[in-house]
Amino acid sequence: MKKIIIIEDVHCWMDGGTITLKMKKNESLFYDVEFVQKVSLTNREKSPRPGSLLLNNREIEIRSELETEILSEIKVAEFGAKILESEKELLKKIIAEAVEFVESEEYIKVAEKVGRIK
Repeated sequence: MKKIIIIEDVHCWMDGGTITLKMKKNESLFYDVEFVQKVSLTNREKSPRPGSLLLNNREIEIRSELETEILSEIKVAEFGAKILESEKELLKKIIAEAVEFVESEEYIKVAEKVGRIK
C-alpha cells in the first residue's frame, strides 16, 4: 500500500526560523514535525535545542532511521486543502531548505555546538 503523506498546515515561527509541519499519513495518523531555529544557538530551559528536528515535540536522534524516514516523507508529501495555492511555492522552498539543512554537515556542527552530540 502506497503511503499518502499530506502536509495539513505549516507554521513559520518568528523566533529565528522554527518551522512546524502538521502532517497526516494514510488518512488517519496525525503528527507534527518541527525544524527548530538555528540562528540563536543558546540553549533555553524548557525549549528545544537549537537546530533540532522534533517529532511530536521529541528530539529525533541525529542520522537515525527515524530521521531518514521523516525526511523522506516530507520530500514526497503533498499539501492539504488548508494550504493556499498562492503560498505553496514559497512553503516548498522553506521546507526544502529545512530538509537540506538536516541532511548537511552544518547540522552536525550546530548539534555539536548546542551539545546534542559530543
